[in-house]
Amino acid sequence: MSRKRKAVILAAVLVAVGCYADVFGTGTNQFSIDFVLIGNADNSADANGYGAVDYDYRIGRTEVTIDEFAKARAADSLISDGDEGYWNDGTRTVGGGGPASYVSAYEGMKFANWLTTGSAIGGAYQFSGDGLTLLAVDRAAAVSTYGTVYVLPSEDEWYKAAYYKPINDGTYSLFANGSDELGDLTHGTTEGWNYYSSGYVNGFPNYMWEAGFGGPEQNGTYDMMGNVWEWCESAFDGSTNNPVADRVYRGGLATAGYGFLRSTSRNGFNPAADGNEAFGFRVAAIGATPVPAIVVSINIDSAVGIEWSSISGQSYQVQYSTNLVSTNWFDLGGVISATNATGYSVDYSTGVSHRFYRVISD
Repeated sequence: MSRKRKAVILAAVLVAVGCYADVFGTGTNQFSIDFVLIGNADNSADANGYGAVDYDYRIGRTEVTIDEFAKARAADSLISDGDEGYWNDGTRTVGGGGPASYVSAYEGMKFANWLTTGSAIGGAYQFSGDGLTLLAVDRAAAVSTYGTVYVLPSEDEWYKAAYYKPINDGTYSLFANGSDELGDLTHGTTEGWNYYSSGYVNGFPNYMWEAGFGGPEQNGTYDMMGNVWEWCESAFDGSTNNPVADRVYRGGLATAGYGFLRSTSRNGFNPAADGNEAFGFRVAAIGATPVPAIVVSINIDSAVGIEWSSISGQSYQVQYSTNLVSTNWFDLGGVISATNATGYSVDYSTGVSHRFYRVISD
């Protein structure tokens, strides 16, 4: 009798919720960032004027990690001054999956540029040759040139991803978990959030936790409430053409109370300043939105077939893991170049009780 694997349908669920992984770098410095799709374009703003976005976009599922930042900086040292590993510096031992910190808004922008072009100084953000001075922000030109462009999320993009209710009825929540009630905020644990409430979730010296450790939020993100402050591209004063204006940061902090988790809390700071160990960020992707890889898995005796919607000429890599929330995903075979609207791969592994699958594109 053929043996059937139980995890096949779960693979379809993983992709259907809109999780995309984009791959960057090469060799030992290769890494991937998981994104969630924020749809429902042309939504209205919240009562405070924030959150209206007239296009679909993607936003990082988690904050950028120490390891991700270090691998990008190893390829281009103009990205930053190299102090982003504070939470894994030996005194602090959160790990490489901890949030990159001591990051200025400019350094977040240069990281996003590198994701787009392989250069810290070119992309949506135009910097001087030494990488120290932001000259201009031009998303439209970057999209026209590169197609998919990585950016710091605008305040509206960040706000919508955190607080806009996915049922798309035009309403927003006060907290990113979809609730307006303080009683619905869990303090700590794998189902909660890292903020201060009559004490710290983690004591000295490891106040932060690994990006994505806590509970999921209503649009599939993690840690948009607590852990580290997150930079936005938008100027705090609302100006659109002043590169040196203070930039917005949002989302609360492991050492700050629940009031900073609210949608009503917004702050601004000098974009050239690292701030301190409390400042991190996540990235967004605008422009070309990938075709959702809707997996239809088929049992073939002891093997598993993975089928997805594809674009002819596009290259894809099927990956597997034994844990949905793990950052460790492994390539299943080689890169597949699609020749039609359907991609297909087979996992012939034996002696495996379950696996989750995802499909990423170049």
